[in-house]
Amino acid sequence: MKKKKTVNCRNITALMLIFLLLMCTACAKKQNEPKTPVDDIPSEQGTQNTSSALDTIQLNFSPRDFSDIPLNSLDDSQIGSIVKSTKIDDIVTYIEYIPKEFNEENPEGYTYSYIEVSGIKYALLCSLGETWYDLTKTTLAETDTVYITNELRGASYGVTIFFVIKEKIPYIISEIDGFAQISDIDENGTKEVVSTVGTVPDTSIYLFDFDKQTVSIANINEQSGTKYSMYDATTNTFSLAFGPNQNSVTYVYETNERLRVK
Repeated sequence: MKKKKTVNCRNITALMLIFLLLMCTACAKKQNEPKTPVDDIPSEQGTQNTSSALDTIQLNFSPRDFSDIPLNSLDDSQIGSIVKSTKIDDIVTYIEYIPKEFNEENPEGYTYSYIEVSGIKYALLCSLGETWYDLTKTTLAETDTVYITNELRGASYGVTIFFVIKEKIPYIISEIDGFAQISDIDENGTKEVVSTVGTVPDTSIYLFDFDKQTVSIANINEQSGTKYSMYDATTNTFSLAFGPNQNSVTYVYETNERLRVK
């Protein structure tokens, strides 16, 4: 019995020695590891303050069909005095006028406009008493002629109207929120449309495809997560701010439908 107890004690002693040896080895290894200075450890607050600006932003454009809404013809009995008349080309003349009659929905003082195509008058828009609206003509591609005008539909709500003439009849192909800018933003020879709306600027890019009869749209704010975005036609650049207290970052638009930090 005594001999068995002695054997158990020796086993326990051996196990304790092995345990102590492993502990010492682990401590030595830990001491030899390179230490990270306290200043180099990223804090949660520091991570939150890091700018979230992206070097490139890939835009996904969603297409929609041209609306192809014909303008309504205008009767001579509705037209009062002419404010101004501008000949746009051999086909289209733009006229602003004051209607003969007003009602509660169309009070006195509003100025209306129409276009005359091959001698037929087509109602265009009302301008809420202002006469600074105009009609312009451009080509979004080499042969795609588009007429453009603006309409104010509320105190701070304006739209840009795009229409074309097909077989001497004007058709609205698209209405875009805001007063759009026409520019070749990727400098490839085809013009794009850029529009900014809202008190906190929200910008969208529109690509017109006359072969497919579609306009494709990408909203920069939604797709980049930016707080606000604006387009500068003078420099052909976009300014994006990713946080309320961050400086804006300048981007250029590339043909492969993405924004890149300038």
